[in-house]
Amino acid sequence: MIEWPLFRSSITPTSESTSTSKPTLTIRSNADINIALSTPTGLYTPTLGKVNQHSIYDLASSLQAFSHRGRQVPCGLTPADMPRRGGTITVSNVGAIGAGEYASPVLVPGGGVAIVALGRAKWIWDVDGEYGAKGGERRLKLGISWSADHRVVEGAELAAFVETWRGWVEAPERLIAEAV
Repeated sequence: MIEWPLFRSSITPTSESTSTSKPTLTIRSNADINIALSTPTGLYTPTLGKVNQHSIYDLASSLQAFSHRGRQVPCGLTPADMPRRGGTITVSNVGAIGAGEYASPVLVPGGGVAIVALGRAKWIWDVDGEYGAKGGERRLKLGISWSADHRVVEGAELAAFVETWRGWVEAPERLIAEAV
């Protein structure tokens, strides 16, 4: 996300007392990602801070810790896990709770500039031969929906960012190679 500064930004809404002032755009030096976490006591969005400074192994460990603390009753997540500033992108794994192939993500006012909803993965038979297999091949397909605040990110820029993101998701060994 370092190459995409607008996806490291957040919008500070106008204050109620000065209705004529405009929101402020802040571009952060680091990438912070909110994780939408459904828990027995409600929806929480803990933040993975400075993801660009951590290995994939560190991030996986943090996600596992958030998930474990979120499942506790009462919720074990602390205010330190969910800083007021929050993340610049939110990731929602709605497929984990059976929400189908995709969802329509909604941005929260005052939050980050983009959100991605990951649907439920399913095995499909790819007959298009998109990947060069003659007669088709069995592939795992994951429905994904992106949404961005168009006051900050234009549609073409979101599409280019998603293609870059897709390249990382489809070749995760690149993430591991960089961590070694």
